[in-house]
Amino acid sequence: MQAKQTLPDAAKDTIRSEFDRAESSDPIVLWWDDGSYLEDIIEQACDELGVHLKVAEETPLELRADPVDGEQVWYVPHVKEPEDTEGDYDWFRDVEHTGGEVEMSIEDLTVHAFERGQLDAWELKSATQSDDPTKRREIARILHDQLTGGQLPTLEQLRTQIVTGGYTDPVAFVLENGWGDIDDSPDTIEQMQDLLTSEGVDAVASEDEPVGIVAATRRWAVAEWLIHAGADAERFPTEFRAETAGDHDLPELKSLLNNTTSASLLADRYLGEAIWPDVVADVDDPWDLADCIVDGALERRLWEEWHASFDAGDYETCLGRAEERHEALLGSEDFRGTYRGAYGPDSPWTRTWEQAAELARLAHQLGTWDERATDDVVSLYADRDDGTWQIDNAVLNLVVAGEPETDLPDDHPATAALDDLRTQLQSEYIDYLEDLGDLVTETVEAGAPFVDEDHSYQFFTKESDGLESGQTIALFVIDALRLDLARRLADELRDYVATLPSDAPEFAIDEDVWLGTLPSETEFGKAALTPGEIQMFDVSLVDGELQPLRNNRRVTTNRRESLLGGDGWTVTREEDDGWQSTRVAYFKNDIDNIGEKELSDLEAMLARRVDSLAEFIGTKLEQGEWDQAYVLTDHGFVLLPDNASPEKISRPTEASDSGRRWIAGEEVGEDSPGVLLDSSSRLGYLDANVSVLASPLKRFRKQGLGDARFYHGGLLPQEFVLDFISITQG
Repeated sequence: MQAKQTLPDAAKDTIRSEFDRAESSDPIVLWWDDGSYLEDIIEQACDELGVHLKVAEETPLELRADPVDGEQVWYVPHVKEPEDTEGDYDWFRDVEHTGGEVEMSIEDLTVHAFERGQLDAWELKSATQSDDPTKRREIARILHDQLTGGQLPTLEQLRTQIVTGGYTDPVAFVLENGWGDIDDSPDTIEQMQDLLTSEGVDAVASEDEPVGIVAATRRWAVAEWLIHAGADAERFPTEFRAETAGDHDLPELKSLLNNTTSASLLADRYLGEAIWPDVVADVDDPWDLADCIVDGALERRLWEEWHASFDAGDYETCLGRAEERHEALLGSEDFRGTYRGAYGPDSPWTRTWEQAAELARLAHQLGTWDERATDDVVSLYADRDDGTWQIDNAVLNLVVAGEPETDLPDDHPATAALDDLRTQLQSEYIDYLEDLGDLVTETVEAGAPFVDEDHSYQFFTKESDGLESGQTIALFVIDALRLDLARRLADELRDYVATLPSDAPEFAIDEDVWLGTLPSETEFGKAALTPGEIQMFDVSLVDGELQPLRNNRRVTTNRRESLLGGDGWTVTREEDDGWQSTRVAYFKNDIDNIGEKELSDLEAMLARRVDSLAEFIGTKLEQGEWDQAYVLTDHGFVLLPDNASPEKISRPTEASDSGRRWIAGEEVGEDSPGVLLDSSSRLGYLDANVSVLASPLKRFRKQGLGDARFYHGGLLPQEFVLDFISITQG
């Protein structure tokens, strides 16, 4: 039964009724309230009736003071017994003969808000009365809140709120809180049974203890979702066969997940325990129930089936199923960024399946990358949609994601499987790098594969239209920004500029593949990224030392800055200094520094560095008035897994100069370690014999430099295939 009117409307009816019965033409109504819960209700009622209201705060004499003509309501927000009030006043005797009297509490007025004479309403009053002042205040708050708003409650909803302390749905209360703080008196237990069975939870009818009621309600709710997902209802005991309506009706647990702030607790509760193991075991295909994200028995069987498919090499099926399960556990995101209907992105249950999807995707890429018949190593690696750069990105993501399964129960199958799968794929990643190095070697030895590519030393000439002196330009030269990190940065910059205010400038962000200087080291790469015509740059052997030259002069750090300054650029390494210029070249070496210091948590640091770069560059775009900006880099890098064992080889005697991944010298030839780059490679700028390593597990010994995992200077595409980002306003 639903309330017929609000408390203010019920108060108005009561006051008007008293006026209608009065003999006086200007009657006075006295309203006694024994808890001061109705003052704002009476104030609203009198205001809407146009009736004068007097409120006694301390003594009854206040009601007689300052008399007015017309209908009046005298409100006494205290009990009438003298011993329960301050002072020694007999309020009732002082004012009882001045007009009609209404003695009504908030519980009484609630009954009037329903149809008069309804037995259930009077039973509600009995249920709401309490001798405990604290509990009575809470009950009064519930009645006040529920009967002053726009949507009027039913008696059942009020009863539920009073019993549960504020919930309108008894099933949702038990599913989220168990028995909570409800007292376990026989009367309360009986009330909860009545409330739950009225909602269809027949399973609690035979339970007479709180723990049994809670367990039965939760089992009933899990059964409801399984049935809703497609499980055969006949497999469940009769009292647990929840009736499910159409597809648009939500199971109670899913509805709860749309509204709760305790999703993580619910995940552990309903996925950490096997609720209906016998039913789940009899299901022919558990993936038919993958949308049901409760019952640990189903979760474990889904994982075991997924792992079996992975071991069988059916990676495409594994990927689709892991994505399906991850999406179900993730839920839907609203406009505030809050996830509803499931457990959200931070739950270990969700992250475990997210990693399962990443593992399947990476395994598929590692198993199929060499099926593309091509001698174009650059395209094979850098293609936006199909390039093997995505393997590097996936390995980085895999390591950054960590070990989500460690936060799951120990008996979850993923806790025993995921670590082995991660180790397996990182070993396969090393095999991929070695095979890719062999392919580069074969391709170079068969010809000159890089002739038609854009090389970084050509940048200032080829981009001259975008570098005209009349434009405001910012160059962000980021050391060791590998292709996958650069593409991640470009995507984050697109996201950043998309959030700028509507009156802010618009920026178009484009990417192009360029090749770094070989050897792919900072000394040569930074030298290539300086102003000057193409033919002015070369890499030559001078007195046995390999050097980058412009106009036959060695390009050192000071020389590079001098060349940039001569071309109108302000060079800065500071985030807040030098940006007043209209042509700024910002240099940052921290990625190389991070890698060569062999810091722990390296993958996560690289990912965070991309985030900070996107924020920094985006802020500079927003704050400045740049016509054009470029994000450039000098080289990439190879990042080996922790379990790799690289080999340090000795520099051969014919070499006069060397780095970790290259040697140079007059006598360096075909028999030298690595791939020979000489005049036959037709690189244009290389005027020396340089042999560059392509194997990921070999490097020349060099003192004082850490290189267990992070290195560059060689001929793997990760080291020299680069992504340059151009940002244009307008």
